[in-house]
Amino acid sequence: MSNKANIKNISEVADNNKIFFEIPPYQRLYEWNKEQIQTLLNDIKTKFDENKNKEYFIGNVVVSKKDDKYLLIDGQQRLTTLFLIGFFLSYKNPTYKNPSDQPKWKEFIMQSDKLRISMPIREKEEEVLKEFAKFCKDNQNNERKNDIFLQEIKKFPQDICQNIPQALETIVNWFEENIKNNDDIVKFSNFIYEKVKFVFVELTQNTDLNRFFIRMNNRGKQLEKHEILKARLLSNINESKRTLYAHIWDICSQMDNYIFQKASDRKISSSNERGGDSINNIIQPEKSFDKPNQDKENQGKFKSIVDFPTFLLHVYKICNEQDITIDKNKLLEIIKIEQKEIEQKEIEQKEIEQKEIEQKEIEQKEIEQKEIEKAKKFIENLLKYRILFDYFVIKSQDDMENSYKIRKLDKENKTCTISKDFDDLAMVQNYLRVARSGMSNNHHHWLTPFLKFLDKEIKLNFSFDELSDDKNIISEIQINDNINFYGFITNGKNIIQKNPISFLENLDTSLAKEQANTEVKEQANTEVKEQAKEAEKNGEKKDLLVISNEVLVNLSNNEECIFTNTNEVKIPNLDQGTATPHYWFYRLEYYLWKNRENSHLGNYKLNDKNFSEIANNFYFRSLNSIEHVQAQSKAQGWGEVDNFGNLALISSSFNSSLSNQDTQDKYLDLQKYINKDSVISLKLWLIYALSGKNQSNWTFDNAQTHKEQMLEVLKNSFKSN
Repeated sequence: MSNKANIKNISEVADNNKIFFEIPPYQRLYEWNKEQIQTLLNDIKTKFDENKNKEYFIGNVVVSKKDDKYLLIDGQQRLTTLFLIGFFLSYKNPTYKNPSDQPKWKEFIMQSDKLRISMPIREKEEEVLKEFAKFCKDNQNNERKNDIFLQEIKKFPQDICQNIPQALETIVNWFEENIKNNDDIVKFSNFIYEKVKFVFVELTQNTDLNRFFIRMNNRGKQLEKHEILKARLLSNINESKRTLYAHIWDICSQMDNYIFQKASDRKISSSNERGGDSINNIIQPEKSFDKPNQDKENQGKFKSIVDFPTFLLHVYKICNEQDITIDKNKLLEIIKIEQKEIEQKEIEQKEIEQKEIEQKEIEQKEIEQKEIEKAKKFIENLLKYRILFDYFVIKSQDDMENSYKIRKLDKENKTCTISKDFDDLAMVQNYLRVARSGMSNNHHHWLTPFLKFLDKEIKLNFSFDELSDDKNIISEIQINDNINFYGFITNGKNIIQKNPISFLENLDTSLAKEQANTEVKEQANTEVKEQAKEAEKNGEKKDLLVISNEVLVNLSNNEECIFTNTNEVKIPNLDQGTATPHYWFYRLEYYLWKNRENSHLGNYKLNDKNFSEIANNFYFRSLNSIEHVQAQSKAQGWGEVDNFGNLALISSSFNSSLSNQDTQDKYLDLQKYINKDSVISLKLWLIYALSGKNQSNWTFDNAQTHKEQMLEVLKNSFKSN
């Protein structure tokens, strides 16, 4: 039997009470952005302006019949956009002279209590759209002003896919700009209803939809790699559980929100109700996150430090204990999923004995069962590590540098608030976030071992045995261990036996040792080559091995290069001006902040503020420019300006504003930051505190003194457990 294809328009769908669409679990969420929606509407309007009687095709809509609905296999984004346009035109409901000519937009978006496009794994969105459809249909305001429509959209809860309300806002704004009066809306509405057409392709019933979905992508459909991975995993899970695991995947995929905000009912329940800050009480918010009286902290948009494909690789690396490079561009090459083969090869009865056939069938079933368990286990682990990630890893708000915090649910209000208990843990993560951001192999190198550490210490175990695929999937997930989630920080019970801050510091120190030794070797090799070239230039005959030994001896005797009590780590020469590796500045800033109360540096004062006061308000920024405090252009007779004591890591914009100013003028610019109680660099603040009130007294001797102090801080930073 071959696929069936015919041409349809919105009118035919609206008139037919048997055409209802459903978005299958392996499909992506609605994700068209403002530009894509505007492009579609602009294209339609261009055709409308050219010839109002000419048809306009928007492509194929590929479906598969399932019970009384059609599963949307391809064309979901375009059809859903027309569906959302239907909400606006249903609301506007322009009056026609001949009622029979009136487009049935209300019937197109919903008939009886059934949406034309249903979202079984996005039940919260479906519920919201049903209520919104009733508002559009029942609104009796004759003027039907656009601002009323927009106000209603603003009431949408924050825990649904935000692409939907954003798309509706884009649609109403586009009409406001491009369709000026009621007559034009009538004509344009009718054009979309009658003349915008698509090829309706119905697949044969024996088509393997998962495989078709992936083959479709291989022929040029630009799906994301993680969407293909999702389809491959779901193809190996029994249909009875497929919706459940697709739902879990979708909730986990939205990294720029907290999982309890995106879960349909935001609950993870327990059969045992206990008091205190147990996991169950913390994760069960009974109040909505979209109440009008909530503060900005609960209403802003959050940003994850990693995207979803990268997070998938971290989880895969933990679960499979493989030393893989976190490279999201190689997602499908790294996470290889064998798809369940539906098509069976014909077996010649004459050539193979019956027992061999039975044995092969048993082996095939065992292989399929392993693939099913493998796929399910991966998605279960994805949920587990996503919860740990949300509760113990920083997220920013509205993409602001100083908003990277660890948040929790408030015990009384059940709202998303910054956890002061985790300020120190957030600070070390912020340090790691920026310190290696330019090193692709090491970027977020700490996340994999940290998640593994949390899983081991907290033992956050899930039981999936009782789960079903009804509408409240997340509320059914049980947590086996009822423990105090925050006890290890706040009440001295030390629930997590190992300090997570020390864990991350030691992890970073281990990597720093490797990095330091590598940089020292590179410097030694460079110096050997330079000395060999100089010797050859002078006509001297010197063995490379001899030169190498001399260089290594000199480095070993250079106290500035030895930063640990065991002498195992040799820090490279930091007197490299703008070539000094940024990592060492970041590390120094972290340990200056960490020891702000316990160091003699705390006695330094500038403008009646001491170092500890300034350090308390310090936060890590992504910086990319090394500043010479004594300007290079004005350093004649001053000394070596590339000295580490004369350097500070700042932003390009701040560096540009300082330019080649004198030290005194730079100090005045620095005052702007000091007065805000937020300096861009603790090292730079100490430089000005050291030189005293008369900033023109910044001498090479002062720079050397500052350098020695900073080297001591770095040396002590390696004395860890």
